Amino acid sequence: MLGAVITASAAVLGVVLAQLATAARERRHRAYARERQALLDVQDAALLVRSALRAAGRALEEAARAAARSTHVVVAAPAEQEEAQAEAEGRLDVRLARVATTEVVAAVRSWQLSARYAFLGDEDVTTRDEQAAWSALNRSVAAALDDRAWWERRRGRGPAGD
Repeated sequence: MLGAVITASAAVLGVVLAQLATAARERRHRAYARERQALLDVQDAALLVRSALRAAGRALEEAARAAARSTHVVVAAPAEQEEAQAEAEGRLDVRLARVATTEVVAAVRSWQLSARYAFLGDEDVTTRDEQAAWSALNRSVAAALDDRAWWERRRGRGPAGD
């Protein structure tokens, strides 16, 4: 009788431990899936920002060419261009808030600053600089997507969450 109780208890304990391990693995998988989707969403949002900045830059160039050369003129992009840029940057900010990978956040912010300067007319930041920052952003996202053990590192910083 005592042997049967011990055997049954061991079996129940084994099932409980297996369930706990499965639950932890599923929790890590969900966290990874959320981070993966957040990374892809940030990439898409950054592409929209890039397109909006490029369009605003072209609009500024056209407005500057149309302005009289002998007058001091403040050149501004059309309101719809500025609204599109603001909306794209707002979407990027929202999506970036969901990303837990600090390297990606830093790469996005670095690229965003370079892109603003490059597309909106600061001669100190060239198109080549923006392209290098864009490549660095995409490399950091690709590295984060390829890193299947990212949650193990995150575990040291706090729970990965459900």
